[in-house]
Amino acid sequence: MDPRAWARVFLDSRFVRVFVIGGIGVLVQTALFEILAVYLRLFSPSTAVVLGAEVGILTNFYLNNRFSFHDRQHNLSLISRVVRFHLVVSGSVLIQWLSVFITERQTSNLLFIHAAYFAGIVLGFAWNYTLYLLFVWRHRELPNV
Repeated sequence: MDPRAWARVFLDSRFVRVFVIGGIGVLVQTALFEILAVYLRLFSPSTAVVLGAEVGILTNFYLNNRFSFHDRQHNLSLISRVVRFHLVVSGSVLIQWLSVFITERQTSNLLFIHAAYFAGIVLGFAWNYTLYLLFVWRHRELPNV
């Protein structure tokens, strides 16, 4: 396979779309985290993780539903998929929150808090992608009528 064809197949893959959309969600979440916890100090870092995550969750659901999983047939309503999505990503948010919470209890050093934040995001991505496929956008063959 020539490199351009391989690149096209790779870029069209669902994994890459989910990864890119996840990156957009991370940017949204991180911007809110930085503004609310680091610059304005309105909330603790662990609380800002959760607040930023909720906005990122809604952004990710919309973009994944529109671009990453638009080809899937669903027998669930949009609201049901949003609820499932929230249930799935709540595990990721818990991982992120716990990483930051434990770190902020040990130190106020922003370098360590940021490292914990990004470690939680990486672990959360693996959690999310797996459960997206298995639970939120599970593919079921619809019976031919």
